[in-house]
Amino acid sequence: MKRRRGNKNNIIIDLTSLLDVVFIVLLVLICQLQTSGKKTEQAEKDAKRAELSANAAAEIYNDLSDSHKNLSDYVVFIAVNSQFEENLTTRHINLLCSDETVTIPEIKDLEGTYTDGYKDLRNFIEDYIKANSTKTIVLSLNENDEDILYRDEKAIKQIFTELTIEYDNVKKKD
Repeated sequence: MKRRRGNKNNIIIDLTSLLDVVFIVLLVLICQLQTSGKKTEQAEKDAKRAELSANAAAEIYNDLSDSHKNLSDYVVFIAVNSQFEENLTTRHINLLCSDETVTIPEIKDLEGTYTDGYKDLRNFIEDYIKANSTKTIVLSLNENDEDILYRDEKAIKQIFTELTIEYDNVKKKD
């Protein structure tokens, strides 16, 4: 048996169709990379925008939190409570102030027509307002309460009204 050896070295492989397939695959890959690059770029922009928004929100929250912690630097609440004893002639005025640095004086009891306690109350509040003119001062009273006499409620409300008219930084709690 004789083999043919002459044609072994002359084999021609046609790669034209294979090259077409390779170029088509490369074209598809390039298109996919370009599309995914645009998506990645958009995702990065969105992430950057979200980060800036989150940082701004965090700054606002921290500022608000700081202001809330230091609320007494801006707003002071003075609560007045008037109550009477069983005999209805002796009445007591108690004060509570949200400013922890202030010493609350003893307000004289109201005995019948002896009402110097109102003057003490007005003097304390007015002195505090003058000393803290940059703060907003909110005045409150235990009005419409069963423990306060109508005449005391009316007199203290009159003091509050006069102070709110006289000073711009004083507000009444309604």
